[in-house]
This record gives sequence, structure tokens and C-alpha cells, in this order.
Amino acid sequence: MPDRSKKKEEMEISEVMTAISKLHGKVDILLSNRSTSRSGNEACALTVMVNHLVEDVDIDLDRCMVSPCDCRAACKEVFTDFLQRSAKLVGEEKVEEKKLTEMRKELDAIRSKAPYKKCSQCFDEVYTMFDRHVRVIRSQNSFVSDENLRNLIRRMDEEKVVKEVIDPLSNPQRLEIMKSLMDRPKSYSMLSSITGLKGGNLLFHLGKLTSTSMIVQNQERGDYSLTEKGNKVLRYLTLITLEIGAERWV
Repeated sequence: MPDRSKKKEEMEISEVMTAISKLHGKVDILLSNRSTSRSGNEACALTVMVNHLVEDVDIDLDRCMVSPCDCRAACKEVFTDFLQRSAKLVGEEKVEEKKLTEMRKELDAIRSKAPYKKCSQCFDEVYTMFDRHVRVIRSQNSFVSDENLRNLIRRMDEEKVVKEVIDPLSNPQRLEIMKSLMDRPKSYSMLSSITGLKGGNLLFHLGKLTSTSMIVQNQERGDYSLTEKGNKVLRYLTLITLEIGAERWV
């Protein structure tokens, strides 16, 4: 890659970082204005979901726990209490990450006292059920509370974000490649026709996108596909552009 092109890319990345820095104030305003209350319909749906999760605890434990076992009844009582508490968190408006971490440590402590090797079967299932509850909790908007989001921003690894997200997105032709792969895989020649890039130039941009797992090359057919990561990045990038200036970006 010529030095001039490299300097151009560095300038583009610098411009993107500057734009992101200017957005910090807007993000704070959006966070402070964001409503955390739930509508009646949402509350009703969550209540139904929580009830189902609580009911499933007893059914799933009966199905998965080792039998016969002289500790089965006592363990089931402990597991039921733990899993019903984690299921009920789904219905809460705000669940801090700290709470989920504490519950996982609680389960780890219980497991450390398991008397038999066969206990691992029961505990593996309980962890699976707990992880299911955690995924549901994290899928709720209430999980990313204002304070949680600010904490995540503070903990952000700037170098990794630039390398894994901003750098591959900092070139319009790479974005064009990703957009063209949304519907179906495309061959090298098709991507060349779409972007107007040829030879080493196209390979350079494809390398940037594959090395950051935005796209992947099919080893058998040789064509390129958008990865799950690439698809998510495109979706969220679109939402960001709509949020900060749809009339100028879309």
C-alpha cells in the first residue's frame, strides 16, 4: 500500500475519532432524556414471561436432575430458590451487572460444596438455565440503564474499538462492500464490478474486512459473505446515522 494511501486512511480514522468525540455531549443528552418507564402492555408481557420462567424451573429441574440421588430433594430446593430469583429479575426495570455477577458467584459457591462427581450433571443444567435468564434480562432495554451504559463507555478499550470497528469502517469502499453482501454472497469479480476496485486495491480492502471478521471468504467457492458481526455493525451504524442526522447521512 503506497505511503500516500496509508496517510489518507490515517486521516480518515482521525476524522472519525474527532466526530465521535464531538458526539459525547449529544450522547449524554440522549441518555439523560431517555425514558426508563414501561408501558402497560410491556409490563403485562413481562409478567407473563416471568411466570412462565418461574414455572419452567420446577419442570426443567425434574427433567434434568440425577435420579436416584440421596441429595436430590435438598438440592432441588436450593436450585429452585436460586433459579426462581433469577427468573424474577426479568420483570425488574433495572438490573445492574453487579447483581448478575453476585448471583453467579453465589452459584459457584454452592457448586464448590457439591459432594459427588455426578453433581456436575445437575450443576451444568442449572448454569444453563441461569444463563438463559441472564440472556433474557440483558435483552431488556432496562438492563442498559444510564449508569450501566456510562460504566461500559468508561471501560471501553479504545485501541480495540478503533482496530476492530472504526478502522474497517473508515473507508467508503469497504462500507460499499459490506452493504453489497447484505443480501447474498458475492464473488471477487462481482465485488470488483460494484466497487470499481481491481487487483491489489480490492484485495487490500477485502483483507481489512476479513481480518476484522466483518466478512468471511468461503473456502470452497471463494466468494465472500457478511458475518454476523458485520451485519450487526451495519445495522447499528444505520441507527446511529439516523439518530445523529438522518437528513445528511441517509
